[in-house]
Amino acid sequence: FRSADGKQEGIGGPHNGPWYIWPMSQVVRALTAETDKEIADSLVMLREGARATGLLHESFAKDSTASYTRAWFAWCNSLFGELILTLADSHPHLIFKDGGVSPRLL
Repeated sequence: FRSADGKQEGIGGPHNGPWYIWPMSQVVRALTAETDKEIADSLVMLREGARATGLLHESFAKDSTASYTRAWFAWCNSLFGELILTLADSHPHLIFKDGGVSPRLL
């Protein structure tokens, strides 16, 4: 699914309702990405999808991240933690800047 403004995209499924994106699909996209841009784009989508609560949800409406299922989803948040640890090793320039966290993640 892709939002009308093109800022969100990802895989979803029928049990959450039509047009709901799974943030977990965005995490997996970042884990399997072949370019820095694809990883960075995934991180931005994840950040925006978590804006309401600071946590990743089970799913959110493709055109409104404020409409989501499960305020927190442990499986997705745990996989996101694995993503950050992986990036710290393989692509630190995407998450760290000048010894601190990159503004991209804030």
